[in-house]
Amino acid sequence: MFLSVSSCACTCNGMNREYMLSDGSIVTENLYLPTFSRFRYFDCHSQRVYKKSEQAAMKSAVERHRKQWKIS
Repeated sequence: MFLSVSSCACTCNGMNREYMLSDGSIVTENLYLPTFSRFRYFDCHSQRVYKKSEQAAMKSAVERHRKQWKIS
């Protein structure tokens, strides 16, 4: 299944970004954490996602969105 970002919201004065994906899942990015612990992944039922393959698909959707809209 191809995931894409449907919306993006900045919270806490730009410290956090929340990406809502096309299947209802959410990726939360904390900009002040190191790169290996920066992202948190949640499914459409607000449960944490722990499978690395699902996390990789979600992260690639976020990276495509950031590249398309030139978000650093």
